[in-house]
Amino acid sequence: MEIKEEGASEEGQNFLPTPQANDTGDFQFTSIQKTPNEPQLEFILACKDLVAPVRDRKLNTLVQISVIHPAEQGLTRYSSTEIVEGTRDPLFLTGVTFPSEYPIYEETKIKLTVYDVKDKSHDT
Repeated sequence: MEIKEEGASEEGQNFLPTPQANDTGDFQFTSIQKTPNEPQLEFILACKDLVAPVRDRKLNTLVQISVIHPAEQGLTRYSSTEIVEGTRDPLFLTGVTFPSEYPIYEETKIKLTVYDVKDKSHDT
């Protein structure tokens, strides 16, 4: 599994000129603020070159996301992806989002567990 980082600006404000200048020819600027509902952490998942336990069997892959909070040291199941069937290189449509109010810190550990689902009706 590979995690790729996308750069994001941490600036609280950006300024864009408005289309019209005032009477003195100076541009007026509009402030753009970060909205309070932006996620604190967000990522998508993909796997590459997974190996099937049996040579001719196609994989049905699911990723479970769990969180270990620094104070608790216990594993908490957070979410999981959809099952992607029949490929060694699944790209999951379900991303992982931690909202801004979720208590996540630099010391918080995120565990990603990849499963090969054998029987969807029994979740095995």
